[in-house]
Amino acid sequence: MSWRELLPPWLVIVAGLTGIVLLCVSTKDVPVAPLRTKYGIVLDAGPSRTILFIYQWTATKANKTGVIRGCSSCPVQGLGVSNYSDSPQKAGKSLEPCLNWAQKEIPAEQHSQTPLYVGATTSTRHLNLTHPTLSDDLLASLTVALKSSPFSFRGAQILSSPDEEAFNWVAVNYVLENFFKYDWRGQLVPSGKGMAGVLSVGGTSTRLTSQLEEENQVPKEGVRLQLYGQMHRVYTHQCPCHGTDQLHRRLLSLLIQEQRSAKTVSNPCWPLSYSREVQWQSVHAGPCAVSGDTWDTPGPKEVFNITGSSSPTACMRLVQRLLNSSSSCSFSKHSLSSVLQPLRTRFLVISEAMDFMRETVPSPDLGQAVKRLCGMSLKELVRESQASQDTLAEYCAVSAFIFHLSTKGYTLDVDRPAWTAFQKKMGDRSSGWTLGYLLSLTNTIPQDSPSILKGIEPGVWSLLLILFVVLLTGSFMRISYRVMAKENSLSNRNSSVFDDN
Repeated sequence: MSWRELLPPWLVIVAGLTGIVLLCVSTKDVPVAPLRTKYGIVLDAGPSRTILFIYQWTATKANKTGVIRGCSSCPVQGLGVSNYSDSPQKAGKSLEPCLNWAQKEIPAEQHSQTPLYVGATTSTRHLNLTHPTLSDDLLASLTVALKSSPFSFRGAQILSSPDEEAFNWVAVNYVLENFFKYDWRGQLVPSGKGMAGVLSVGGTSTRLTSQLEEENQVPKEGVRLQLYGQMHRVYTHQCPCHGTDQLHRRLLSLLIQEQRSAKTVSNPCWPLSYSREVQWQSVHAGPCAVSGDTWDTPGPKEVFNITGSSSPTACMRLVQRLLNSSSSCSFSKHSLSSVLQPLRTRFLVISEAMDFMRETVPSPDLGQAVKRLCGMSLKELVRESQASQDTLAEYCAVSAFIFHLSTKGYTLDVDRPAWTAFQKKMGDRSSGWTLGYLLSLTNTIPQDSPSILKGIEPGVWSLLLILFVVLLTGSFMRISYRVMAKENSLSNRNSSVFDDN
């Protein structure tokens, strides 16, 4: 028997030996992270409205904290949750359209695994202080409504002011990639950048939030957050009488007291051709009131006609004088250096007035930008924004206040590129805390178990690859040989037939 006839049995033997080798080769388990997208829902129960946010992240975490990659939102029709204190059942019912929308956005098979959280902020906090029973009934009504949804309801809570600001700080630094960044391979690596602070100018107060470097610096009001394998100690310094509403009232109160003898009170922070009648008791009431000469104090019902004179320099000087004389909150760098260390922190400013100024009068020089904004006429302001005239008229004083902080040793991030990146990723800046809130909660959300694949060492894999190539090559040669042999046999047979003829 020739070797050609023995080739098929040898091929079978080689194939069998190869199979035995595969069974005997040592393997190792290779975990493969699941690529499934996970979802989380946060309801922001704010003072004037409620917004439902859906956040998305991959099942893979970075040091036990999620990496959120997508966000969509649904504004709830109607008023804020606290406005339903007289009829709590309506609060739960108002959420139904957005809950139905969320069911369509999230795959049905993941509804039961999607956590749903509710965070109530300013107005509900106030309601809880003044009427705790009403706030409890309100949260109970929301709980009943949300438990009936297909999602995994995890509870409704009233966020404290320090918690809300801390979560807002997390959102800002997350979007600016201060926790981590992506390298050229798409892998997460430490950013190497310092954490930004947040200067938030609200209606009733101004808040400065920053990370504390030393453990012994953290006061009782400080918040500790575990994110991406590190502990962050965050503190908010709150100045109650320095919000936009209080700032306007105090400024008007000071102007009225100084110009009471005049028929018309001139306001250098308002644009020309803008005027308004103001009742004394509306601007001079509460703990933030500015007191002048008590012997010449106007009556509570007395009305004053205040008109804008649009004088940027006078406005900036007036705001500076007003804040320097304030005893309710000191913005001196020395008063905060033991806690916030303002000289070491760069603060991102969150304010509607600053948003407007960045868009209309962009300038790297904050002082020049404020002067240009304060010099705009009412017609120019209205042309640049859909906001009401009353709101636009107050932007000058607020921007002058922020400029005043920059002269006190604070480094304020007012350039457009950083803010544009923040706005593009954050969407609705007023609900930025929801992103930080969910990021902190991803530490408690279990990670999907990775699937396991069997793997072999690269050297063994190469050897087996060579064996299979040899086996396939031998089989192909054997088939080719037999085909050619058969054709030759037929050709020889035909030739012999022709020869016989």
